[in-house]
Amino acid sequence: MIQAIQKYAILKDVVDRCDEVVIRTLKAGTIDEANIALESFNNGGKRLRPALLILSSMVPNAEDIVNTDPVLIELAGAVELVHLATLFHDDVIDEVDSRRSKQSARLKYGNYASVLTGDYALAEALSMVQHSELSTAMPEYIRTLQVLVRGESREVTHKFNYDLTEAEYYDVISEKSASLFALSCKVGAMSRGPEFADTLGHFGWNLGMAFQMIDDLDDLLDHPNHSYDCDLRNGYFALPMIRLFHALDNEEAKTLRGVIDRADFSPSNERYIVSLCMEYDTITQTTERIHQHLDRAMDSLSRFQPSRSLEMLTMVVDDLKSYADNQVNNFRDFLSETASSAD
Repeated sequence: MIQAIQKYAILKDVVDRCDEVVIRTLKAGTIDEANIALESFNNGGKRLRPALLILSSMVPNAEDIVNTDPVLIELAGAVELVHLATLFHDDVIDEVDSRRSKQSARLKYGNYASVLTGDYALAEALSMVQHSELSTAMPEYIRTLQVLVRGESREVTHKFNYDLTEAEYYDVISEKSASLFALSCKVGAMSRGPEFADTLGHFGWNLGMAFQMIDDLDDLLDHPNHSYDCDLRNGYFALPMIRLFHALDNEEAKTLRGVIDRADFSPSNERYIVSLCMEYDTITQTTERIHQHLDRAMDSLSRFQPSRSLEMLTMVVDDLKSYADNQVNNFRDFLSETASSAD
């Protein structure tokens, strides 16, 4: 999904330094949960949030990424530990069996160990923020953790809520996902002074909103995007489904609810769901909303002078736009590829 980190070797070097800080922290742990956290961390990930923090620290003064301040490395590592913690907790809440193509910690070690590991990662993240000695950072991390918990609570409350509104969906993804992107960019900017913190925080929030909507499209069903992590099975409704339920007549909505309630996501039923989304144009409408958030993110960058770091942030936005457009094609291809078997 994100090519910018792979394209720029110097950015990858910085992200690798963040990884080293996290790995060193987890290896120093003396409880079993530290080893579980380390195992999951080593399974990989996009590392987008720490990269955003580093880049957002460079953009205000058009700095290049050379000799990155160790304070920033600590703060970026803390962001990734917070993200890691949410994955442990999510896996328990959603009863996830696999994570990043590996057996989930919940399945391998049990719910008890998985929850404790998430708690451990959060504690270590806050410890890293404290050690960074950027006094303005800790309140931002604490506030974001409060928002994250509220977002997770909202999401669980709305499971199998067929009357979920768009506003309620936006509240959920804003709090449980976009808030951590906003934190990454805002704290990075704050390391250079307060005057650009809100602007880059706004950039991060819009990027995070788009990122989560893209992720929700990937996880809508098992087969169209080959994610094999069907959110509908867990009762989570993303924007295409919210708009679809509000567009269907009572009889059509009743039929669709029956499929979801029975968790009957056979290839033919997945085709049925995608066909409805295409008929009512809800996937394309979702992509348009994704583009709106990414355009707003780009607008936030317009006040900054050209630099290599700004170029990298711009590339992240462009990568997400391209990926979102390709998702629409994936759904169309899914219908085309399965048309013959359906006849």
